[in-house]
Amino acid sequence: MDRLISPWRYAYVTAKRSDGCAFCEELKRPDGVENLIVLREPHAFLILNRFPYNSGHCMVVPTRHLVEPSEMTAEESAGVWDLVARTADLLRKPLGAEGVNVGLNLGRVSGGSIDHLHVHLVPRWQGDTNFMPITADTKVLVELLSGTYARFAAALSRRGA
Repeated sequence: MDRLISPWRYAYVTAKRSDGCAFCEELKRPDGVENLIVLREPHAFLILNRFPYNSGHCMVVPTRHLVEPSEMTAEESAGVWDLVARTADLLRKPLGAEGVNVGLNLGRVSGGSIDHLHVHLVPRWQGDTNFMPITADTKVLVELLSGTYARFAAALSRRGA
């Protein structure tokens, strides 16, 4: 069996978690680079991932705290998936990603670590994986979260979010 090891994720996996919901806590704070919320809409918001797989890795999160997709109302589902579609376009067009991985991790055994439903969007570029995480315990990201936040904010303001 082949194994792919990502030791750079160890800090995330072993980090202390608060008893509350990380997304609900971020929603209480003002938007900006501190909480990484780029856009709020009535039923969903767009937030950058603090532990990104790639620069631009973000999540679309229902505003109401829920765990399973089946808990969403029709309006919430439409709001979430509309924002997913627009975010995928944002990653591909203004930010230049060549592809986008979109996914859900439902439950701890699937990799889910926050009990609040969210959809991951990971921008991808040809050759964006390399030997660094495995041999040097280092993930190479092309920019700081503050730079990614600024690029998202600029692209959204140009599009009239």
